[in-house]
Parts: sequence; C-alpha cells; structure tokens
Amino acid sequence: MSYKPIPVAPKPPLLARRTLGWLMCVLATIGPLDAARAATEISIQDVQVAADEGVYELDARLDLPLPDGARKAVESGLTLRLTYEIVIDRVRRYMLDAEIASLEQRYEVSYHALSQRYLVRNLNTGEQQDFGTLQGALERVSEIRGLPVLDTALVTPGPVYEGRIRAVLDLSTAPDVLGWLLFWSDDWSATSDWKSWTLRP
Repeated sequence: MSYKPIPVAPKPPLLARRTLGWLMCVLATIGPLDAARAATEISIQDVQVAADEGVYELDARLDLPLPDGARKAVESGLTLRLTYEIVIDRVRRYMLDAEIASLEQRYEVSYHALSQRYLVRNLNTGEQQDFGTLQGALERVSEIRGLPVLDTALVTPGPVYEGRIRAVLDLSTAPDVLGWLLFWSDDWSATSDWKSWTLRP
C-alpha cells in the first residue's frame, strides 16, 4: 500500500495578508463616508467685521455637524480639510461689482495615532495645536476671531462694500495607503452657502 501525501495549499505571503487587512479596514471606512456625504450641511453664523488699528478684522462661527461616518474616517487616518473663502467687493449700481480683496483661511484636522491626539494645523501660518478629542479640534476650526481681511486704506467713504464668506469641507486628502482607493470613489465634501455682510466706511 503506497502512501500518497495530501496537498496543502500554501499560506499567502505575509505582505499579501497585511495588504488584505488594510483593504478590509479601508472598505469599512468608505461605507460611512457615503452616509456622511448625504447627511452633512454646514452653515456660516454670526459674521461681524470691525476696524482695528487700520485693518478690518472678521469674526465668524461655522455650524459644523460632522456625522459619525466622517468622524470615523478621521479616526481611521483621513485628513479633514476646512477652507474659508472670503471675498470683498465694491458695490456698483450700473456695472458688475468690483472685487477689491479675496483670501482663503485653511485648516487641516488629523489624528495622530502614536500620541492619540487630534492635530489642528493652520495652513496659512503653519501653526499647529493638539486636542484630546475630535470635538475639541472641530470647535477650534469652527471659530474665526480677529482674522485680518482688508486694509482700511483700500476703502473710501461713500461707496458701499459687500463681503461674503463660505466654508468648504472635504476628506479628499489621505495617506498614500488610502489614496488609491479614494481615487476610485467620490471624494466626500460639503460646502456652505455664502454668508454676506455690508461694509460702510
């Protein structure tokens, strides 16, 4: 009687197993992103502009109800980017309004797994802060206080000036490991309506 060994399927290489594990985690993240995309509505609140030492400064608050899906995406390693777009025009009666200033104030919120802290980075200044909770980080980027938007020398008494601001939120930036998968899916984002104010020098 001859002995015939039973063939045993070889184990997949370690790199392949780890890659599969990463893929499963990422796929679990994409589902919540679809729900987050549909659920998020952000809005600008309480806009105020006042002159201080030759510069008009802006205060504003963003209503930022981030859904659970987007929160989990940040915890999984995706970077949340928030951009405030600000435009100031001189109002003209018979012609198109003339733009006299425009700027963007940009932030990033990310999770640092080693320290288990949430990092807020001001992309305009490079300043970075860390927070123990995601909610604390979101509250930081939801408040604008004393942001210089216009030199008072650029406006003259008489004409009416109108400013407007909106917020653009997205999760389109990601670590290299996740970026290729997001390429095949729609990047999640949310944009507020424009919030306007009138400036009379």
